[in-house]
Amino acid sequence: MQSIIYIGLAILGLNLLVFVHELGHYILARRNGMKVEVFSIGFGRPLFSWMWGEVRWQICPVFFGGYVRITGMEKQGDLEPYEVPDGYYSKKPWARIQVALAGPVVNLVFALAAFSVIWALGGRDKPFADFTQVIGYVDPDSELYQKGVRPGDILSEYNEKPFGGYQDLIYAALANGHPANLEGVKIDYFTQEHVPYDYTVTPYESPLTPKGMKTVGILAPASYLIYHSSPYDHLPLAQSGIQPHDRIVWVNGEILFSNEQLMQILNSDKALLTIERNGKTFAGKVPRIPINDLRLSPEETVEINDWKYEAGFHRKGESYQFIPYNLSYDLHVEKGLYYINEESKVARASSALKTSPLDVMLQPGDRIIAVDGIPVDTSIAFLKEMQTPRIQIIVKRGENLDKISWKEEDYVFMAGTDWDNVLPIASTIGRENGVKSSGKFHLLNPVTPMRLIDFPMTEKERKDFDEKMEKQVAKAQKISDPEEKEQVLNYLNTYQNRLMLGVALTDRTVNYNPNPFILFRNVFSEIARNLTALFTGSLSPKQFGGPIFIMQVMHKSWGIGIKEALFWLGAISLNLGILNLLPIPILDGGHICFSILEKLRGKPLKAKTMQQLVIPFVALLIFLFIYLTFNDIIRIFSRFF
Repeated sequence: MQSIIYIGLAILGLNLLVFVHELGHYILARRNGMKVEVFSIGFGRPLFSWMWGEVRWQICPVFFGGYVRITGMEKQGDLEPYEVPDGYYSKKPWARIQVALAGPVVNLVFALAAFSVIWALGGRDKPFADFTQVIGYVDPDSELYQKGVRPGDILSEYNEKPFGGYQDLIYAALANGHPANLEGVKIDYFTQEHVPYDYTVTPYESPLTPKGMKTVGILAPASYLIYHSSPYDHLPLAQSGIQPHDRIVWVNGEILFSNEQLMQILNSDKALLTIERNGKTFAGKVPRIPINDLRLSPEETVEINDWKYEAGFHRKGESYQFIPYNLSYDLHVEKGLYYINEESKVARASSALKTSPLDVMLQPGDRIIAVDGIPVDTSIAFLKEMQTPRIQIIVKRGENLDKISWKEEDYVFMAGTDWDNVLPIASTIGRENGVKSSGKFHLLNPVTPMRLIDFPMTEKERKDFDEKMEKQVAKAQKISDPEEKEQVLNYLNTYQNRLMLGVALTDRTVNYNPNPFILFRNVFSEIARNLTALFTGSLSPKQFGGPIFIMQVMHKSWGIGIKEALFWLGAISLNLGILNLLPIPILDGGHICFSILEKLRGKPLKAKTMQQLVIPFVALLIFLFIYLTFNDIIRIFSRFF
């Protein structure tokens, strides 16, 4: 029922924008002595109509638009438009320009008024991630990652312009593929060392981004990861001792900055080892490798089979996990091993891709004392613990998470976490008598992630999930290219077997309240650069939303709150005003051009000439409406198939 109400409010809001636009035309037409015949909201056969004075007012079913029909705008008999008494074209060019301008101007004024109301009401509540300059996740295969940029670093300038948030990166990814200059600061949160960087990198297509979209390697902004509650008490994280409003700040040796980074850590196929080397103890990550993929000598094979037997692993053909190192019974490292990597190539332990600051190469003589924070003292215990990945998590508890201004959010994020208090916990994980809490930071019980396919679902959710996967697999089976087919099938298998904590983590709320003129300028600039990118060909029409998308945005905004809905009404009104001013026949900007042309020529245009100019654009507008609507439908169904 609530959803239906929001849909109704969305329809009313959009029709309000049409009404104020056409009302501007109507008022200026009457003021300039023009006769108005029809005032219509929507197109098509009227659902309701009534006469008020000499004007027929009507509401039509196709509500994405409307019109005011003024006498003389269409040819009447043998008369030319400028010969029709009290007609649109019978008036002087300046009068017609006023009428054409009135609609878009009213839309611009409405947008500014909406933004002013939002400002007066205290602004909107937005996620921290929308405006932060802190990087949340970097593609390990990117050029930027190879240059040392990591999650938690700052991106302050993009192509010599201040970086205003992740939206800037999305636009840049859509609009162009030219080399990009990135400036910012690399940060060590424990030492507080700040190192400026200035890199120029080439955008590229990544398998981690939508097809056709390029990236510089930054795949997510930073966000808070705040736990509230879980509907399932038996899920991994719910059993860890976590409490409502705890914020996850550290996972398996890494300070955490985004959900994307968390997913990468959970599914990295690496073991967190506590290692003793030359009397010092430290944590490091090494790859988990199926034993069957290790290149073992006959003696090594016999030894590891003995360990499997002692560990109770008797099933033949079962694949067990190990690390690419030969170990003694008391877990001293003897040497590195060759193994078959994910690309089906022979690799060495030292050649594993470094995707985490903790990735290490073990040395002969090192001794392993813990796996994923669980102490081990023999190869049998080590082998057992290797089969069940566990995650070590540190949370911050009792943090003041009151709303803050978007202007100071990064300062609060950087300065308000007391990272030094994480070290006493992180540095003793896996040791006897390790530190469990320090200041507001607490170590949770080890968490065993759950596969997506094993996640508890209702009967309907399970049925929908299974049907979706079956359709995706069937679609992949039809791919003619064997290599592409294998890639898609591997992706689907990885997707349903990906590890997860099983809870939704929320971001911190910030207050976003620039003055209305700045908000107007920001929205105006975004519209202008999108139109520029469209006409230059750097942005595809497929990236634009149509009528269904607009309805979805308005529906969602009403669900968030009236201020969010008011913002989108203002933004759409601003779009409507700017688009109508484009110098295209059939739009208000086209009528203005006709009037200016008449003024320059000193005589009016013939009806036949105007028809020849207008009709192709009418067809183009209808095609564009259908095209955008089709793309909206494709986007909706692509979520399910």
